[in-house]
Amino acid sequence: MEENKANLIFELIDKFLHNKPILLIDDEEEIRSLMSNYLIKSQVDAKRIITASDGKEAISKIQNQEFGLIIVDILMPRMNGLQLIKELKQKKKYQNIPVLIISGSVDADNVKIAAAMGITNIIVKPFSYNIFLEKISRTLCA
Repeated sequence: MEENKANLIFELIDKFLHNKPILLIDDEEEIRSLMSNYLIKSQVDAKRIITASDGKEAISKIQNQEFGLIIVDILMPRMNGLQLIKELKQKKKYQNIPVLIISGSVDADNVKIAAAMGITNIIVKPFSYNIFLEKISRTLCA
């Protein structure tokens, strides 16, 4: 069953991302590492996984590379995930990049803000491999 999910996610990533990398943004190294490992377990080439520790670092990476999927934490120093998404959505070049939010807690106000920006999938920490894959699938197929 788990192998089937991994294959499905790999096929979705392959189909929708067209070899573009995935950007993982979280201020916690453990979470970035966990997400990277989950993607690698799903047959995603490690070279296609790029990480950033906050929104400011992510912006500089986004300006220099085209991403097929962004997975971002809400609460981070310097620039939080919602600020990053708002900035991306204001630029036509980045408006269509699928975004998946992760958060340690689900705050109703943050959910409303995210929904207003077109973000409908949120992963609550801690999360399992299966939840991670399911949310990526929903994000890419939205």
